[in-house]
Amino acid sequence: MRVEEKIKRITPDTLICGIDVGKTKCCARFCDFRGMEVYHKVWFDKTENLDIIGCNITAAMYEENKTDVIIAFEPTGHYWLNIDKYFKDCGQETVLMPTYTVKQSKEQYDQNPTKSDPKDALLIARLTSEGKYVKPIEREELYQDIYSGYHIYDDMQKEINKIKNKIHVWNDKYFPEIEKVYKITSESIKPIYERELLPNEIKNMTLEAFTEIMTKNNRYSKKSNIQKLKELCKKSNGINPDKFTKQEIKRLYERYQELLKECEEIEKELIELASQIDYVEKAVEITGIGYISIIGIIAETGNLKNYEHAKQVLKMSGLSLKESSSGQKKGKKHISKRGRAKLRRNLKQIGIVLVGKNSFFLQLHNYYTTQRENKLSKLISINAIIRKFMYILMAIVKSGESFSEEKAIRESCINFS
Repeated sequence: MRVEEKIKRITPDTLICGIDVGKTKCCARFCDFRGMEVYHKVWFDKTENLDIIGCNITAAMYEENKTDVIIAFEPTGHYWLNIDKYFKDCGQETVLMPTYTVKQSKEQYDQNPTKSDPKDALLIARLTSEGKYVKPIEREELYQDIYSGYHIYDDMQKEINKIKNKIHVWNDKYFPEIEKVYKITSESIKPIYERELLPNEIKNMTLEAFTEIMTKNNRYSKKSNIQKLKELCKKSNGINPDKFTKQEIKRLYERYQELLKECEEIEKELIELASQIDYVEKAVEITGIGYISIIGIIAETGNLKNYEHAKQVLKMSGLSLKESSSGQKKGKKHISKRGRAKLRRNLKQIGIVLVGKNSFFLQLHNYYTTQRENKLSKLISINAIIRKFMYILMAIVKSGESFSEEKAIRESCINFS
């Protein structure tokens, strides 16, 4: 919704309820369409029966002769979700007030930096009357499943990276030579971690015995690598670990393997869910775009058909442009970074992959960085690539057509020759 539409939504018949949400204790205050406070403030416990606040809203509407109500609150952590569900079940409209808007407007009405729950609740109500609220993303069941599943997948990826970093640290301390021969993602390294082998133990083994350990149930292990590692162990400078430190690598590696399997299962489930969305199949036809890339976007935005323009998604991600200009001074443009960090991160990764794998976007990147009159830096060029990709993706969503590199080059005003 545009700001004008949001302001028009608030009529003289509208009661605005602003709620400062806490973990348990919440405060609600009420105002009319002009931002003037009406009715008394209400304290209620979020963990108890929410009919208390529901009854007070009904009483306030009756007392002030209002026929419409809109409930606004800050998206404080996850605490607001229960309240949002309650009011939606009651058929009442809820909106969100961005935390940054509340923070910047704290002194607007009383020139006082004091912070309190009642003050924040009234401020939220008044800002809502000015149309400064945002609508929460409405997700249908399929999109809610994708949202929840992707967040689990993302958490697992973070845990995998955390475990990998711990394995790297262990290697640096106790077995610094191993990564000169094997990557920790290699199947060939598995026997070493499972048997908790250290350089001194490998050095004292015969080459035949070590080869047998490394090749058992692993036909991909190269004898040249086995021999190389054996030679490196003879002059190892690794620290001698204690009993529990030696066991640590086995535990870390086993957890790493478990996470990989769990992550693979969730990835399959997410792809099955995403395959039910018509435009996903068209989107993954773009060279460099995989299912997880599109799933990452949909998880944050919901159904892309609910958006009218790519600019809305870019603004949500914090990739919309901002500048600071005054008088004759013309400031440089930067991305705002006001939005969903996960969506911005996913789009950044997509932009980098497209430049590496897609010929059209690579040519576009080369034009921006080398042929354009005002050349862009590589980082700014990636941001421009992301914008172009979002325009193409939204065109696919709206039209249902497949992406064609030839058509994109032909219709582009840029000379790629």
